[in-house]
Amino acid sequence: MERFEDRVVLVTGATRGIGRAITLAFAREGADVVPTGTNQNLLAQVAHLVSQASGRPATAFRMDVTDKQEIMQTVQSVMGQFGRIDILVNNAGVSTMNPVLRLTESEWDHNMDVNAKGVFLVSQAVVPHMISRKGGKIVNIGSAAPKRGGVLLAHYAASKAAVLAFTRSLAREVAEYRINVNAVCPGFIQTSMQDREVSWESCLCDVDPEIIRQRYVDKIPLGRLGTPEDVAGVVLFLASSDADYMTGQSVNVSGGMIMH
Repeated sequence: MERFEDRVVLVTGATRGIGRAITLAFAREGADVVPTGTNQNLLAQVAHLVSQASGRPATAFRMDVTDKQEIMQTVQSVMGQFGRIDILVNNAGVSTMNPVLRLTESEWDHNMDVNAKGVFLVSQAVVPHMISRKGGKIVNIGSAAPKRGGVLLAHYAASKAAVLAFTRSLAREVAEYRINVNAVCPGFIQTSMQDREVSWESCLCDVDPEIIRQRYVDKIPLGRLGTPEDVAGVVLFLASSDADYMTGQSVNVSGGMIMH
C-alpha cells in the first residue's frame, strides 16, 4: 500500500519549485493531489504531471491565496469532488529584495499578504472540515530567513516569522481534534525564486551572480544548495503517520546552515 493512498492533499503554490516537487511527490505515493496556483498554463502542466505520476485524472484549481472568496470556492469544490481534505500544504509564497531603508510599503504588504495572510486564510477555510473528521495534517512552508535574519529580506523574513508563530498557535488550538500543524524551513534551495534573488542581490550589491551563489554554498556545512525534492521529502514525512506525535514544530531543511 502506498503511503498516502486514499488521502486528499491540497497544495498551494503548486506550479513551480518546491510546491511542484511536493505535489508530484504526493502523487507518486498514491495521494489524490489537488494543485492550486494563479497561472492557468502552469496549472494545466502540473495537473498533467500529477495524472502521469498517480495514474488517475487530476484536477487543478486557480486559487489566489489572498482572495478569501476564491479560497472558499476552491475548498468547497474540492470537498464536493472528494468529500474531504486530509492534508493541507501551505506553500504559496513570494519574495522581493531591498534594504530596509529603500523598502517600499507595497513590497512589505505584498510579502505579508501572500506569505502570512495567505496561510491564515487557506487554513481558516480548510480546518473546519478537518475538525469535522477529527483529524488532519497541515504543513506550512516557512523559511530559514527569520531564524538567521535575512539581509535585503527583512520584509520576507518578517512574513515567514509570522508563519512560524501562526503554526505554533494553530497547532495548540486544534490539537484536541487530532490535527497536526508543523512547518518546514528551507534554506538556500535551487528554484526560480532563488535565481531571481541572486539576480536582485547581484544588482543591489554589484557582485557577480556566481560569487553570490558560492557565498550561499559557503554557509552550508553539507556543502551544496538544496533541491525542491529535499524539502518535499520532509513535508511528506510531516504529513505521514510517522509524524503523528509532532505538532507545532519548525523543521529546518538547510544543509546544516541552521542548527536549532
